[in-house]
Amino acid sequence: MFTYIKKITLLLLLGTIILQSCEKVLDVPLTTELESTYFENENRVQRGIGGIYASIQNLYGANLGSQVSANGETLHPAWLLQGDDLTTSGTSNGAFEAFSGLSPSNSRIGEIWEKLYFINNRANFMLEKLEDPAVIKVIQTPGLKDNNRGEALFLRAWAKYRLWDMFRKAPLLNERIVSIDKATLSPTKNFELLDAAIADLTEATSLLPDSWNQQNKGRVFKNSAFGLLVKCYVLRACYAQQYGGNQADDYAKAITAFQKISAESTIDGVSFGDNFDYRKENNSESLFEYQASWAQKQDNAWLDNNFGGESGGMGVMYHQFDNHWGNYGCGGGVIGPSPKLIAKFDSGDPRRDETFKLAENVDNVSWSLWWLGSKWAFFQGNQFIKYINGERGNAYETTWQLQSGNNPRLLRLADVKLAVAEAYLKTGDITNATKQVNDIRKRARFSTPDGIESAAPANYGSVTIENIMDERLFELAGEEDFRWSDLKRWHAAGYINLANWTANDFGYPFDANLFEFDASKHVLFPIPTLEIDSNPLMKADGNNPGYN
Repeated sequence: MFTYIKKITLLLLLGTIILQSCEKVLDVPLTTELESTYFENENRVQRGIGGIYASIQNLYGANLGSQVSANGETLHPAWLLQGDDLTTSGTSNGAFEAFSGLSPSNSRIGEIWEKLYFINNRANFMLEKLEDPAVIKVIQTPGLKDNNRGEALFLRAWAKYRLWDMFRKAPLLNERIVSIDKATLSPTKNFELLDAAIADLTEATSLLPDSWNQQNKGRVFKNSAFGLLVKCYVLRACYAQQYGGNQADDYAKAITAFQKISAESTIDGVSFGDNFDYRKENNSESLFEYQASWAQKQDNAWLDNNFGGESGGMGVMYHQFDNHWGNYGCGGGVIGPSPKLIAKFDSGDPRRDETFKLAENVDNVSWSLWWLGSKWAFFQGNQFIKYINGERGNAYETTWQLQSGNNPRLLRLADVKLAVAEAYLKTGDITNATKQVNDIRKRARFSTPDGIESAAPANYGSVTIENIMDERLFELAGEEDFRWSDLKRWHAAGYINLANWTANDFGYPFDANLFEFDASKHVLFPIPTLEIDSNPLMKADGNNPGYN
């Protein structure tokens, strides 16, 4: 695991420095640490790079002490519920699952916006520092300065990619803001922000290392950038008609990027369940995962890693899938498999039992995980278990048992293979499209508890776009911000028409009269009130369509 994520200095936008550590206390008085003198050795530079990675925790942690929302609330419902794979045990998350009352003032929307820009800002800070002759001088390891620049570019690109997909017109921030007069930025248009992410990733591919040593396992590498490039090009291809792009060219570029992924990244030998197990983190399939700490002692989940705030833990929240008391951050409801997901999954597919199973059959490690294993009436009796079943879920800090040290996998090769399958199919190469999907299905067949091949899912003779869409549902169900992103881009490309989808199509199990999805509005989040109120250029341009 990336050592500097566990013992890390978080660099604030204007140079203030906070030390985050699960294992030791701050040993340098905060008031003596100035930007001008901080980067005195190579280790300090690596801590600065680690600070960019660390800010991802603000998205995936419990956020129970959020600086934006006084009550604190887990952000996961905002990207897990807008789709057809997951639902809730009640209607308290209607703004995201039923699209009812979703507005610019929604605090989760504001937090996501803010925290993605934290990542962007920290990357800008370090990119500036990596051009400072005094900082360059202290980096002694050959090639490390370029590697660090590649890391910062990748992480900035990931934030831009998310901002474009969720908000579309978010401002482009490619320079460190050092004064208030430079803090007002114009909204972007069309592909401007996504193109900037692609440019960052393209440069990063020439700077990142092929791999890192064991001590630095978990840092992004060349294949990470190529994998995210595939995703970005496929995303752009789907919106080509809407924004005047060249779909065929983008699909071709996605294929080119995919073909540059080296053999070091493979799904061979990686069981499907390994991708959600803290004991199998950073395996050969992994391209990018947040490096959560496994805190052996108390972990204060009420603190975040925001600029100007207290430095919090490095764990991840998974209690949205169970009835642990800490689940109050999800609005009181449990998130689980939708009726649509349950019905579509082949019962013989080994991935099904790795994704959800009857709640009373969930392994709670002899009640060490006391919040699991109880029979309930939700989700036809099922519980979503990708990250929490059995020993795989036994990675919580020991005092509050709120934060998990099990890494969320943000980009893995199976996702990229299924994305490029679309590109192959849409450029007429059905053979290679079919190969990518069958590779995933073969791996699924061997992902049984004893490793003996199952009969399902069988290989395809050739694939259609519907086959690929279904395979993405089975392989990626409930993972971080995949399904809704997929549905939106397929809608934009004309592969599906969300305007005709009913509550049932979305897997919404409650009264259909509560469901208020509008395809002309809800495919984007609103620009948050905090941005509209503070940015006169955004205010003059107006919010996203349908939002006041």
